[in-house]
Amino acid sequence: MKNIKKITPFKSSIKKIDLGVLTTLSTDVEVSTKDSISFEEKTLLANYVYDEEGSYSLVYTVITTDGNSESFVENDGILPTLFLSPNQENYISVVPYHPNKELEISIPVFNRENIELPKGNRPFTGKFIGILNQFSIFYDVDMWSDTKQDKLLAIEFKDDKIKKKHNLKVDLPRNNKIFIAGNEIHLLAKNDKKWLHRQIDEKGNVKHQRYILPNQDFFWQILSLSFKEDSYVLCEENGKISIEIISTDGISKTKELITIKDAFFNTWQPIKISKNTFITQFNSEFGNGWLTTKNNQLLEIFYSKGENGYKNLLTNEILEMDKRDFVISSINKTTENSYSVIFYPMTDRQSCNQELIILNREIK
Repeated sequence: MKNIKKITPFKSSIKKIDLGVLTTLSTDVEVSTKDSISFEEKTLLANYVYDEEGSYSLVYTVITTDGNSESFVENDGILPTLFLSPNQENYISVVPYHPNKELEISIPVFNRENIELPKGNRPFTGKFIGILNQFSIFYDVDMWSDTKQDKLLAIEFKDDKIKKKHNLKVDLPRNNKIFIAGNEIHLLAKNDKKWLHRQIDEKGNVKHQRYILPNQDFFWQILSLSFKEDSYVLCEENGKISIEIISTDGISKTKELITIKDAFFNTWQPIKISKNTFITQFNSEFGNGWLTTKNNQLLEIFYSKGENGYKNLLTNEILEMDKRDFVISSINKTTENSYSVIFYPMTDRQSCNQELIILNREIK
């Protein structure tokens, strides 16, 4: 296969502020965010960049922690899903153009000269979760069904190349959150008034399970989950954010973190930036933001409500923006205890978004 070529679709500006480094990428017509992931202590973006005729190209952009960027264009492909191989090489699943079929291929983002074009597979709609031994693991929950089982995709590698894709259905209950650490896959689901904690292998076989009787009715995300040490689960009710701490014998206690008064609408898979330290993205009726926790401690919480930008509710520091309403596209780890946040301004249906803003921040 041919390697991707370097292009310059963006104008870039870099601004150093107290909270980190802000990079603004602007284009003449339109840019649409699709995916992002960590890349060698940097951030790799996958976006559609449009031209004046209305067509678009899939463009990869690498952002360094000091705000510099470079971009590359995909030779042929849409619907990108970025992931890592077991040896931490960046891969992409894309759908090349075909007049009659929509089949997905998975290939390295860079260094393709020794790769042959693979056969396509039916696209998998789930998200990349992490690495388990020689497998890259994806997970999918059908939010439009109360009965369909969750799905897991395990992409098996051998000799640093993809060997086979394993698709499977996960035994009920459905709507699990998933956590991978120490070469273990853990699932957590609400089952009546209890929480069911299961450890499975890459084939979906249950290796261990237990029922937890928590103090909370509902949880949002797993911060860490284990049968061997304390587990930490993020909860929120009526704007009261807390962490449920679960001991190895299944006993739960609640640690309240902060009250923001507004209930969560959504949260996203927490991003690990160092040992026991995770960043969780959230939104509410009145804004969006992210919070950083270490075990049961809240280190920071940025929220956009009432701000031209984002305010750290613990310190009152403000990340100032030139507009009021921004969407957080994604968050990724860069270096240890550091991360990037990708934003774009919210536009109406008659307007096209022409810029991306990337914050690179270190927690000290």
